[in-house]
Amino acid sequence: MSMFRGRSGGLPGAAMDSPSIPRPPHRPGDHGAALPPLAGLRVLVTRPVEQGRALLDAVEQAGGVPLPYPTIAVGPPPSWAAFDAAVAPFGVARSRSGSSSPGSYDWVVFTSPSAVRAALARSPVLRDHLRAGAPKAAAVGPETARALESHGIRVECVPEDRQANQEGLVARLLAKPGGVGPAEAAAAGGGGLRILFPQAVGGRALFSQELRARGATVDVVAVSKTLPLALDSPPPAFHLAIFASPSALRAFLAAWSPAGLEGRAIATIGPTTAAAVRDAGLEPHVVAPAPSVESILEAVIEGAGRISAISGWRPPEAPP
Repeated sequence: MSMFRGRSGGLPGAAMDSPSIPRPPHRPGDHGAALPPLAGLRVLVTRPVEQGRALLDAVEQAGGVPLPYPTIAVGPPPSWAAFDAAVAPFGVARSRSGSSSPGSYDWVVFTSPSAVRAALARSPVLRDHLRAGAPKAAAVGPETARALESHGIRVECVPEDRQANQEGLVARLLAKPGGVGPAEAAAAGGGGLRILFPQAVGGRALFSQELRARGATVDVVAVSKTLPLALDSPPPAFHLAIFASPSALRAFLAAWSPAGLEGRAIATIGPTTAAAVRDAGLEPHVVAPAPSVESILEAVIEGAGRISAISGWRPPEAPP
């Protein structure tokens, strides 16, 4: 017997006619164009609590029914030793000069808002140096950039929204004057630019590998660890589940198995999470190219037809 039994006696992935997934009311004279694009779409958001609010709000504004169901949490790293050692020169430079000094790094690179929060909370001295522009700050995309800007930090390098991933950040930094272009790589000789990269334990290594290959020194230091949550209660009935990372997907499947997504549409953020879905024997129906809320929402709206075909949700423009 499945753990997904609900009021209707079926899986949460049961047919749309199940009473556990009510249809939005249709009134005579209603016209699809007058309804928001995701009217009635029940969207399961598996992001950690501190990261999910903006997406939940965006789903609601687009007419959907946001369903918070975090499958992972962000906790501290097993040890802060590497990070503390990396930022220690900033504190020494300030205590000696009384002013902002570039310390030992040219750039500090962030690839998630959670990394921004963790790093700056741990080291106010690093925050102050970044505010002064030495070292310079780079962000993987607009949400991470906004997290830095909320601390008064100017972001000197950020890729366009549709390239908001590590590949896009590498390309942007290579093209930027003073970045890690061919001249810098040729002159590196084991030196070159020094980059501090705070990220989660087990995070993607593409950025550090690409920049090291071009002569930069990249110090990757852990500032967080992703922890699977104990999912004691099954998710509410939903049409679409959004997974922003392989770890969020793994935590869901560990608790409920692929059967928990049967008859439901799956949306992922980026190709890495999409590949994890395929590795689990499932199919990603919507893939957002960038980790911003705008990109996710746009991909879901564009994929309305696929979501409808899989889940039974009726888009607003469909006849009753």
